[in-house]
Amino acid sequence: MIRVALCGARGRMGRRLAELVSDSDDLSLSAILERPEHPELGGEFHGLRLGSDLAGALDKSDCLLDFSLPDGIEKRVAACAEAGVSFVSGITGLSDERQRALDRAAEKIAVVWAPNMSRGVYVLGRLVELAAGLLSDYHAEIFEIHHAGKADSPSGTAYALAEAIAARREGAETVYGRQSKRQPGEIGISAARGGDVVGEHQVMFLAAGEQVILTHRATSRDHFCRGALDAVRFAAKAKAGRYTMKDVFGGE
Repeated sequence: MIRVALCGARGRMGRRLAELVSDSDDLSLSAILERPEHPELGGEFHGLRLGSDLAGALDKSDCLLDFSLPDGIEKRVAACAEAGVSFVSGITGLSDERQRALDRAAEKIAVVWAPNMSRGVYVLGRLVELAAGLLSDYHAEIFEIHHAGKADSPSGTAYALAEAIAARREGAETVYGRQSKRQPGEIGISAARGGDVVGEHQVMFLAAGEQVILTHRATSRDHFCRGALDAVRFAAKAKAGRYTMKDVFGGE
């Protein structure tokens, strides 16, 4: 049984993750964590008291599953490295400095980070990379829409899709929220926020007389959550290192 401490346990993703871990046959919820000022701190959920003591949670856990906020992720992953506890996170909007903190921790523990842990989005990324190479002279545009409460824009997934295109196109440059005429080699990203949209990403390859449009549309968070739990299972057995969902899903 893999013991999972869940950070950000009362957020949109955290609530569903807690339910799925509790219902799992091979995972157990060892601790549920939130920020010290959280209004529900001290309440009981899934038979556990919601707390903020990270060190105490790590003492009884095999993996920290972090779906909280970017602030403090450096301290959380460093604490995991010190305790020998693997770290899995889908937090988006991480700065280069915070990514380097994950790199440092990965010298001691398994670290899995991805802006989107859905198997469908992983497949979308593979298809986008293939199309970007085969349709190298087509204009590339990315559009994404999420619920009104999403904190970051564009989404981390949109950034990752742009990187997949750029990997196949030398000299490509990303443009956010286009306001002028397209220039050669640009990858456009635009975003919308509203309602309760779980998430949708469209990657468009556009040429005169032809359009190739690849779309992923999420209608619930369960696929993201199940991918995150697959990442936990992977990280619990993996040696120290930095991993992505390509490693988790065994992609070539």
